[in-house]
Formats: sequence, C-alpha cells, structure tokens
Amino acid sequence: MTRRIVTVVVLCGSLVLAVLGCSGTPSATQAPAKAPVARSATPTPTRWTFTVDGVRPVTANGSQDTQAQAAGVVCSSDQLAADQALGGQIASGFAAANFPVAADLLRHFLAGSGQAVNYPSGSQIAKLALASAQFTAVRNEVTAVIMRQLAAGKTAVRLSAGQLPLPTFSSTSSDLYWGFRGTQGLTVTGSGTRKNGRYVGILSYVIRDSYGFPVDDTLGGFGPPMRYLQTVCGAPQHAGGAHWFPDSITVTVPFNQPA
Repeated sequence: MTRRIVTVVVLCGSLVLAVLGCSGTPSATQAPAKAPVARSATPTPTRWTFTVDGVRPVTANGSQDTQAQAAGVVCSSDQLAADQALGGQIASGFAAANFPVAADLLRHFLAGSGQAVNYPSGSQIAKLALASAQFTAVRNEVTAVIMRQLAAGKTAVRLSAGQLPLPTFSSTSSDLYWGFRGTQGLTVTGSGTRKNGRYVGILSYVIRDSYGFPVDDTLGGFGPPMRYLQTVCGAPQHAGGAHWFPDSITVTVPFNQPA
C-alpha cells in the first residue's frame, strides 16, 4: 500500500514536470515569442488652401444726415403731409414700372425705422448685379489683385480698401439705379484650394450703401422733398418722418483661375 502511494507520487511528479515542460516553461528548443512591431500610419498630405478677406467700409456721408442743416428750420406739418404723399406715389410708380426693389427701399425709408435691409445672394436684385457690366469690372479688378498675391505664395490674401472698387449702377432702366445708384462700401470674403493646376473656390461680394438723400441728390426732382422728410421732419424726432438706413446686396461667385 505504501509503495503504491510513493509510485503514484513519483509518477504524478513526473507528470507535473512534463506538463510544466510543455506549457509552463519555455523549452530549450522553443524560440521566445516576439513582441508585435508597431507600424506607423502613413501621414495624410496636408491640403493646400487659401483665404480672401477685404473690407472697404461705408464712411459717414450726406446720405446719413438726420437733422436739418440750417439752424431754426422747423418741420411744417403741411409740407410733411405733402412730401409723404409724394413719396408714396413715387413708390407706387416704381412698382408699376417693374422696379420692385426701388419701391420697397423708398417705402422702408418713408417708414422711418432706420433698420438695415440686406438682399441675399440669389435674390433678383443680386442676379441683376451679377449680370451688370459694373460688377463685372469690379470682379475683374479684385481677381487680378488676388492672383498677384497667390502667385507670390500668399495663402491669406488681404485686400485693402483701395483695392476694392465701388460699382456705380448708372442705367436708368434698371432697378439697380433707382434702388442703389452709386454704392459706398464693399466687402469681399472667400476661400479656395489648388486643384488640377487651377485655383478654385467661392467668393462673396457684399455691395454696401446708405439709402438716404444728400443735399445734392435731385434724383429726377423728388430728391429735395425726400431730404426734407429725412432731415427737417426726420424720424424719430418727428412722427411720420423718414430715416436713412444701410442696405446691401450679396453676390456669391465661383473663383476659377489657372495656377
């Protein structure tokens, strides 16, 4: 009985050693496992881009006058009523002549709130501006300035106020003339990249103006009475008076030039 137990113990010990030799400890002929080698990711090439930014702000001018320019001038209630009626008739005439923007802007002026009016890209007046020779000339000048800076290796293109020309819409058969005429400010922003040997991107032109009547703006004879409403009887000093306001047109266009 004792011998059996010893034999079993020995055999079990041999078995334990055999098992440990197979899996518990590395054998002399077994190569140690190699640690996995970390592989670095292939770097993604940086995309070359450029930005465009330029502002020519609207400066103070006679279109923004809000008070009578002569001391002691008093608003006449009769003149106020007559000029308001005239302004309404002119706005209706604009609408009948298919100048809807001119009609809307004049009515907004007469209402006297002074709140800004902005026409977005894609609006009818923005399409008229895009198709005009005046905007095309501005766009060509700005494009030339941008291209010179890109050719010099600049990726952040900055346009000074002097490099931003102001379009003057001079055709009396256009809503642009009766609504805007000479404009007073311009902002250009955008971005792009270089692709297939070309500079491609999107630019936005914001054409800015002050809708109001300076002292020398006759505008077909109705400039002086509208100025009277704006200054002598101007809002908010006088109920029913008119007030100048900022307005703008945004035109968004593609930029596509050979690199």
